[in-house]
Amino acid sequence: MDITKSIHFIEENGSDIEKVRLRHILYDAIPNPEILHPFLELQNGDGGFPHSKIKGYPSTTIDTLNALWWMEELGMLHSSSSEKAFIYLIDAQLEDGGWDENPPLSQENLPPWIVPGSLHTRHYLSAYSAFWLAIKGFHSFPAFRMALDYLDTHFLEKTLFKGFLHTTWIASSLFLMAGEPYIEAAMSGLQILIRKPKSEWEDSQLAWALDCLGKAGLPRKHPFVQMGIKELIRRQAPDGSWSSEDGQVFVVNGTIAALKAFKHYHPI
Repeated sequence: MDITKSIHFIEENGSDIEKVRLRHILYDAIPNPEILHPFLELQNGDGGFPHSKIKGYPSTTIDTLNALWWMEELGMLHSSSSEKAFIYLIDAQLEDGGWDENPPLSQENLPPWIVPGSLHTRHYLSAYSAFWLAIKGFHSFPAFRMALDYLDTHFLEKTLFKGFLHTTWIASSLFLMAGEPYIEAAMSGLQILIRKPKSEWEDSQLAWALDCLGKAGLPRKHPFVQMGIKELIRRQAPDGSWSSEDGQVFVVNGTIAALKAFKHYHPI
């Protein structure tokens, strides 16, 4: 594995915000506020981030969650922008403890994982939202306990892990962070991840799963971590990059995710 090539690839092909994300991940570098401004300016008055990151569009659950990933990678999880984003998520929680996508989006041509009203969308967004509440340390908040009840119910009904693979690794990470009452659910999810053939994993999926599970404390010796790290090492492209399930335009993002996983599990 050639980390120098990966860094060079991102520096040559990445946007300003991608470059500062990388520098903070690897070196804890403090981002220049001028570079952050276009990203933070997108945030709506309700605390959420707009559909497709287009200023003035309605806030969405998925864009707000993705913005929190960027904030974490920029060392901003305790910023005022982060606090507003969490307020948006808590306000958007449904009465049953889950989350759905913003209903006005149903008029758009959407990917399947954010279709309002879809059970698989609800499971995905509910696990993803609760994951960030756990990362923020909101374990005692009613919103977090309600979210766990929602996800636990659907785990027991055997529907939670039947949707998108992303839901499985995010929910498994969340259950690990939630502690003893949810360990069985976490182990069930991990078994699904382990059993999935290596050939069916995209590079960016492996990297994101390792990032989530690393945050949840899954040890390096775990079989899934061992497999994921070995696969990423094997798959590095000659230019230092890793592929993205979302296509060529997101290769820089996928490469950042891979380096982030290595930083946690395989010191570089």
